Amino acid sequence: MFILRLESASAAVPDSSALNAACLSVVMVGSLVWTIGETYTSSAIPDMNFIDACRITLSNVAYTVQKHPYALIYLGGVTTALANYIQTKAQKDISAERASIIYAMDPVYGAIFANVLLGESLTSYGMVGAGIITVAV
Repeated sequence: MFILRLESASAAVPDSSALNAACLSVVMVGSLVWTIGETYTSSAIPDMNFIDACRITLSNVAYTVQKHPYALIYLGGVTTALANYIQTKAQKDISAERASIIYAMDPVYGAIFANVLLGESLTSYGMVGAGIITVAV
């Protein structure tokens, strides 16, 4: 569904950076709301109010940023923001159908790159799975 919506959005918004920033902002706000809700509903603290849940959540986020800044920069900047930007920019020129085929093959590409770059080996189940994905596409 995302690929179909992105096709129409990337045609309507000429600036890929602005579209990517808007998408990532929505994800950030949604994730924060979800995390606060999880803290509020699953807390072992009796009679927790919403403000306390917000404080605890923001404290946990700050702690994580402080303890793991490089991992967060890589995960947030490279694997999320950069990958989404490239997808947004590229999907202006590629149909949603073609993009979905490329994304469906992602596990197969991942297995090939893991083998070539990292020396990982594929089990027989992995090879069967890659074959099924390739035939299905």
